[in-house]
Amino acid sequence: MKTIDALRSRLSVLFFLVVCVAATAFSPGLSAADSAAAKPARKGTIALSFPGLDVPMIGETFEIAKRLLTNAGYEVIGHDPHWDANVQRNDWDTWISSRQVDLIAYLIVTDPQQWQSIARKAAAAGVKLVSTNATLMPGVSNFMFEDDHMLGFETGKAMAEWMQKRFAGAPRKVMVSMSENPMIRNRGQGVIDALAKYYPAAKVIKYNWGDHTATYNQVSNILTANPDCKILFNASEVAFAAYSAMRDAGISATDPDAGIFHLNIDNSIIPLYANPDSILRYASTLHAVDWALAIASLSINAMEKGPAIPYYATKLPVPHEGAWDQWLGSGFPKDKTRRAAPSTLKVAHIKDGKWVNPNSRQDWPYLQDPNIPKDLWSAVPEPWRAKLGK
Repeated sequence: MKTIDALRSRLSVLFFLVVCVAATAFSPGLSAADSAAAKPARKGTIALSFPGLDVPMIGETFEIAKRLLTNAGYEVIGHDPHWDANVQRNDWDTWISSRQVDLIAYLIVTDPQQWQSIARKAAAAGVKLVSTNATLMPGVSNFMFEDDHMLGFETGKAMAEWMQKRFAGAPRKVMVSMSENPMIRNRGQGVIDALAKYYPAAKVIKYNWGDHTATYNQVSNILTANPDCKILFNASEVAFAAYSAMRDAGISATDPDAGIFHLNIDNSIIPLYANPDSILRYASTLHAVDWALAIASLSINAMEKGPAIPYYATKLPVPHEGAWDQWLGSGFPKDKTRRAAPSTLKVAHIKDGKWVNPNSRQDWPYLQDPNIPKDLWSAVPEPWRAKLGK
């Protein structure tokens, strides 16, 4: 009898072990590899919110930032609002209401006043906000600092110098993009201020900055009313739309009296800009690699409750011979060469009150010092300004 009882006991133990193994092997969501080594838990979820992903600069930045954040242990989600601010805000509302995200890193191109309600909702839900430029809204944790007025001023100064060489101070009409968005507006105002100082004979004609279609239509209308207006500033990648409008108005691609000066450069512009005789006279841009590095570094720092010190990254003038270095994504022409972007990047971090960029300029010459130059501290809003230099 004892032998039978002992046998029953052994069989019960064996059955229990078999059930446990089976339960482990067939648990929902676990693969064979997972059962051997479970994946580490994610540190949190970060949403990357841009107004649209069709612009190569933005699409490439999204992918690089996503890779950096994923490698650092964060879940990353995103969307493509197709340049509809209402869609962008509604997606935020969904993320916040359903508690899908811990942080939203954003770029907006409309009036930030329109975003105050959703920003307050994010703050109430404990969702952090990080701005990928200096367009701020209530409760933002941190941001990438770029002096937009200075960028416009430097572009306007370059325009004035070219005009002085070409027209020797004679009156000329100049188209300048403006917007309700402070980023675009400050860039345009910087150009206007530089022209007032360095080429006072310039007559400024303002137009509203918009997407490709809106920009093309507005520039076309100006050219119809002012066929002698061949000089233009555009604050972003849609300079190609302005170029197309000028060409369709009969302006030659190498007209010596025409000039387009703009910020940001994308693939549509590069083949044209590479020609030193092109009417595309000047471009200044922040490479997608540097923008993505800023976004990922700011987001991780905010998630880890680091010091709220803004990250400095600014646009740099692009020489015509360096145009192909700015190519983004696939489709690069086989007969051209470019400096390859580094395959491995490390996010920057804050040490002793300063950002430290661990990457080498030998690997990527466009990398910048993330710390705001002291002569620009006065342009940094509070409460961030008080934290600089500490």
